[in-house]
Amino acid sequence: MPRLVEATVLAGLDEDVTEMVDLYAEWAALGADSQATAQLTRLRALTAREEDCDPLYQRALAEHETAGGQFEHARTLLSYGMWLRRRRRPLEARQQLRAALVGFERCGALLWEKRTRSELRATGDSTTGDTVSALGRLTPQQQRVAGLVASGATNREVAARLSLSPRSVDHHLRNTFSQLGVRSRVELALLMNGDRTERSGDSGGSGGENA
Repeated sequence: MPRLVEATVLAGLDEDVTEMVDLYAEWAALGADSQATAQLTRLRALTAREEDCDPLYQRALAEHETAGGQFEHARTLLSYGMWLRRRRRPLEARQQLRAALVGFERCGALLWEKRTRSELRATGDSTTGDTVSALGRLTPQQQRVAGLVASGATNREVAARLSLSPRSVDHHLRNTFSQLGVRSRVELALLMNGDRTERSGDSGGSGGENA
């Protein structure tokens, strides 16, 4: 059912999928599939009003963290990345699409890898395969922290967004710097955003709040 709804929506067919989504919601409520709730939220995001899509995708990703299942998680990341790209938010789209690519690579889902790479190219992404692999070695929490920091958020803002303490954010950020081999927030942003420009000489470290 999720695949039928997604195919209908993405094909631009003028059909009402509300009944299908409601039918899947009944299935999800039975609790037979631990991933059903996250998939249902993804369908809600696909079919929601414009202003409701972003928070629904965020909620679906949080539900995947609890449910497990890398393939469906990657599919939600891909769907969110596609939505962001079409709203001309390429930097945010790249972050979701890179995470999706890592997920599909780990699952051996070659056709989905190809589709995701195509979406990445459409955002102007120029990241090498090694960089994507390095980003993929980060934990999900580290990826979220890195993505928000790369978008310009301070540690306090990241903490508020992810319901963490500023100290936890700093801990995740320092570990991320170490794993990626970067020395500053500027370098992290260049890496996360796929910018080939020569790295800045700024070496401000992770602790600066810039608040």
